[in-house]
Formats: sequence, C-alpha cells, structure tokens
Amino acid sequence: MPQPEVTPQERRLAAFCRAFAVLYFAGAFWLAAFPGRIAPLDPPAPPLWNVLAVGLMAALATACLVTAARPRERRHAVLPVAVAQLASVALAAAHLIAGGRSPALTAVLAIGLPLGAVTLAMYRAAAPGVRSAPAREGPPAAEPPSKIQLKVSKS
Repeated sequence: MPQPEVTPQERRLAAFCRAFAVLYFAGAFWLAAFPGRIAPLDPPAPPLWNVLAVGLMAALATACLVTAARPRERRHAVLPVAVAQLASVALAAAHLIAGGRSPALTAVLAIGLPLGAVTLAMYRAAAPGVRSAPAREGPPAAEPPSKIQLKVSKS
C-alpha cells in the first residue's frame, strides 16, 4: 500500500530542517576553523568548550537532517534541537541575571529564544492532533496457535 502524500506542514518542517542543518554545520565549521573565538568581543574560550560547541552544532545539524529525510516518521528527531536551544537560552539568561555582562550571552539569548520557539512550533505544526503513543512494555502478545483437528477417514 503506498504511503499518503507528505502534507504541506511536513514539507515545511523538512525545508526548515534542511536549512537549519546547513546553518548548524556552518556554525560547527566556523567554530572548528577558528578555535577559541566563539564571539569576537569575548575573551578566547578554553579548547574544551570549543570542542564541545563543535560537537553540539554537528549533533544538531545531524538531528535536523534525520528529520528532513522523513518528516512524518522522524519528526521527533528535531526535539533535541529545540531542547538544546532552550537550555542554552535558560543558562544564558541565568548568567546575565546573575550579573555577567557578555555580548556572547546576549547573542545566545537573542538568537536562541526565537529559534527554539520556532523549532517547537514547526514540530507541533507538522502533525496537528497527533500524540505520541506510550512505549510498549514488551513484545506484542502472540495469539495461541489454533488447534487442528485431524480426522481419519476410511476410503
């Protein structure tokens, strides 16, 4: 049986994910090519943070590509992208509230909040009314085999 055609919302999610995969891979490349300089106005970051940032950007790009390939079946793969954005926004806001004055943190907040919100909105719009099914606790119950009655006939 052929699969139903992809809906406009699913096509929009796939296009969104393809575009942001390119942006996240570009960000990973930028951070790898210019280690230690996450933002031009901040002091150089320690190598560990740069390595983690490159890995995070590559993982986000990969999650976007997985979703873009089959948006109907794999739309849940974009959730880590939204969670990563919103977690970084929450931490940036906490540091700014605590008194840290950093242009990089301000940029994370200004860019990450709308990006995380748009990612969640695209995810939800891709399948309106669809809810995830709870995880199964084990293999599906097998039906007992039907009994076969053998008859002996005289010829």
